[in-house]
Amino acid sequence: MSAYYDLFEKPDIRQTGEQQPLYARFIPKGTIERKEFINRVHLFTGISRSLLEGAMAAFMDELRDCLADGWTVELGELGYFTPSLNCRREAMEKKELRAASVTLRGLNFRLGKEFYKELDKKMRLERHPQSSSKPESSTPLLSVEQRFRLLDEYLQQEQPCINRAQYARLTGRSVKQAVTDLNLFIEDGLLIRCGTGRNVVYMRNK
Repeated sequence: MSAYYDLFEKPDIRQTGEQQPLYARFIPKGTIERKEFINRVHLFTGISRSLLEGAMAAFMDELRDCLADGWTVELGELGYFTPSLNCRREAMEKKELRAASVTLRGLNFRLGKEFYKELDKKMRLERHPQSSSKPESSTPLLSVEQRFRLLDEYLQQEQPCINRAQYARLTGRSVKQAVTDLNLFIEDGLLIRCGTGRNVVYMRNK
């Protein structure tokens, strides 16, 4: 049993025309949906499917309630869940923002160290059997300029700030590629970075 990967050439962000180094990307075999996942747990543990369904629903309900009440939730070795927030409008002083301007952006998940170690130990990687011998180029269909135009329109019309995951979805980039793009825009004086760690967001540089 193994997991698949393939090799891709990093995008030429600076348009140097030079060959770029390769990176490995996970290639999923498909998606295991809820029903199949519960069947797998049932076969492994012998716990009834209805009990597993009820437990999963109870876990999600309680997780939602605890997060809504302001807690970080640990699910054993799996890791931690913490709400991620977003400001509806740009502000430089705390007194300029009230609670109504702060909204839920998403959910941060921090993988537990032991779960990671066990996953890393168990995972066996092999090159995807249908991949070509020549690594594919992951250069996006959109140019750097087109991606920045999309970003600029988003920051003017949708939200005053954006995080890495949102930029990745907006432009079709991976999260790592998104970080490279955003750092480039900062270097060019187009964006500024606010916050630290998982709470970093990017805004237009006025």
